[in-house]
Amino acid sequence: MKNLIPLTAIAALVASGISSAQDSTPAYSKPSGYVTQNLEQGFNLIGLTLGPAAETSGTLTAVGATSVTDNGSDFSTNLTAGALYTIEITSGTVSGLVVEVGSWSGDILNTMDDLAASGVIVGDTYRLTKSPTLEEIFGTAASVLKKSNNSSLADILWVPNGSGSYIRYYQNNSGAWRNAAGGAAPNTPLVFLDGIFLEKKDSGTVLLVMTGQVRVDSTIVTLGEGFNLVGTIFATGSTIQSSGLDATLKRSNNSSLADIVWIPTAPGVYTRYYVNNGGTWRNAAGGAAPADLPITSAVFIERKDAGIIQVLLTPPAFYSSL
Repeated sequence: MKNLIPLTAIAALVASGISSAQDSTPAYSKPSGYVTQNLEQGFNLIGLTLGPAAETSGTLTAVGATSVTDNGSDFSTNLTAGALYTIEITSGTVSGLVVEVGSWSGDILNTMDDLAASGVIVGDTYRLTKSPTLEEIFGTAASVLKKSNNSSLADILWVPNGSGSYIRYYQNNSGAWRNAAGGAAPNTPLVFLDGIFLEKKDSGTVLLVMTGQVRVDSTIVTLGEGFNLVGTIFATGSTIQSSGLDATLKRSNNSSLADIVWIPTAPGVYTRYYVNNGGTWRNAAGGAAPADLPITSAVFIERKDAGIIQVLLTPPAFYSSL
C-alpha cells in the first residue's frame, strides 16, 4: 500500500481546510492510512476501523429471504473460496446495512440474514468486501503479541461468535494461530462491525498498527438485548455526540432504565454514558458528558429492552471532504 499517512493527520488536514500542494485535482478514491493502538496488560478493546477495499459492487436483480442475485456478476469466479465476505447495501432505504455472506454460486449470494425483511429491494446497489483474517490484522512471526505453545501464557484474542459469547485464539511459538483448545485456526476472519478483546498477559505496552482504507459512509449496526461489543467503524475524529447513537438508543432520565454506552479508559476500566429524555448525553452519575467526547475504536452498548434494533453509526462531519 502506497502513501500511507496517520489518520490523525488526515483529520487535521481536512479540519484546517488544507489540501495537498502536489495535487490540486479532486480525489474520488477513499483515503488509506494507518491507525495505532497502545495495548496494555489486561483486556484491551479493539475495533477494526480500517479495512480492505471492496472487491466488487453492483446492483441487485433479485432479493429473497436467504439470498440475493446480481445477474451481471459471476461470484464463483470473482470471490475467493473459503473467505468470509460481507455485503453492504449502498443505496435505498437501508443504505449502510451490512450482512455476512455464507456462500455463493454463480450470480447468487447466500446471506446469513434476511435482507428482504430488512427492507432491501431489487435495484438497490451493494458492495462486497472480504473480511480480514487474524494473520492480516495481527501478523504471524512478526506479531507484537506474546506467543507460547501454552495458551495460559500467550496473549489471547476474544472474538465474538454472534451468540453472546466468544471464541479464543492465540499464537504458538512459531506464530501460527490456534484456538483455545490448541487446534489449528488458520485464516480466521474478523467482521469489521464487531469489537474484539485482546487479553495481554505481560506488563508493559506494545503498539498495534493497522493499515487499510477509511470507511466514510454511515453504517447500520444490529444490537440485541444485553451487552453488545461493537466496533465504532470510523478511523478518527468520532465523538459520542457525532456517532448517531442518540437517535436510536433508549432514552431515560434514569440511567438504570436507559441504554448505556461503555467507553474504555484503560484495560478493564470504563466510563458509562446514556441519553436523557431531552436527547442530551449524560454520565452514569447524571452529570453532563464532556462536549465532543471522543469515542474509542470499540465500545460496549448495553441494551435494556428485549428484541433487536438497528442503529445507524454516522461519520464525523469532516468525512464528507475525504
